[in-house]
Amino acid sequence: MNKGDIVTIVLMNGAEIIGEWVEDNGVEYVLNRPRMLQANQQGVGLVNGVCMSGEEPKGSLSFNKTGILFVIKTVDELAKGYKQQTSGLVLPTNGLKV
Repeated sequence: MNKGDIVTIVLMNGAEIIGEWVEDNGVEYVLNRPRMLQANQQGVGLVNGVCMSGEEPKGSLSFNKTGILFVIKTVDELAKGYKQQTSGLVLPTNGLKV
């Protein structure tokens, strides 16, 4: 993973966390402004945090490697949704038309 990539961490309990890759320090993976992925009636959505009852992380958060199954780069559609939610900017979905 490269710094700035949008990645998905899958936890041992099956929860999926999406965030901007910061680093792997050997013991933990660090993500900036992580969000939990949650299924809903429209498909999937991002929770403003990493758990239903916790505060929204405003910066980086560390995830201990012992609780993680794997880390993978996030598909573009969800990565764009993450960037839109965390930045407030609306990103084009199909490119620009002139």
